[in-house]
Amino acid sequence: MTKKKKLPRLFAAYVLLALQIVGSLFFMWSLWSEILGFRQEALPWEYQELIQMLASLAMALGAVVGVGYVRTNYQRLDRVNTQVKAMAGQFHELVAIQFEHWGLSNSEQSIATYTMKRFSNAEIAKLRGTSESTIKSQLNAIYRRTGLANRQQLTTFFIEELLQNVGPVAGDG
Repeated sequence: MTKKKKLPRLFAAYVLLALQIVGSLFFMWSLWSEILGFRQEALPWEYQELIQMLASLAMALGAVVGVGYVRTNYQRLDRVNTQVKAMAGQFHELVAIQFEHWGLSNSEQSIATYTMKRFSNAEIAKLRGTSESTIKSQLNAIYRRTGLANRQQLTTFFIEELLQNVGPVAGDG
């Protein structure tokens, strides 16, 4: 939905909300002023009925609009969840393609993946059954081949690549 279409709907929602608030305040004032004896003069019944009808209509419309917004947001949430799942699949494909492009060996690909998952060198060495110095030297080889300086740049590279290729969720304009 474009911004031009959203503004009138948003304005209408705020007007409806304002009417609901005014109607609610009127009903509360009417009830509590009678109970507590604050009301000195009663409004003419024609005005009271008109205000009650408008307030009731605004509250009913507010309930209908509220249900519509909840339904729309659940649909939007489903689309976003679907997109996130798709992006996760794309991310793995993007990583594999980029690793091949860089010419990383299977061992280097594994280390780079652990690095992006924020494992420490000691943790990677333990998982791979090698020494920490081997992991450090393989990381240096990875950085030389990729042209990146450190693990943050490695991770950031893929996040930026993925986000560059993803547009807005359909319907969210």
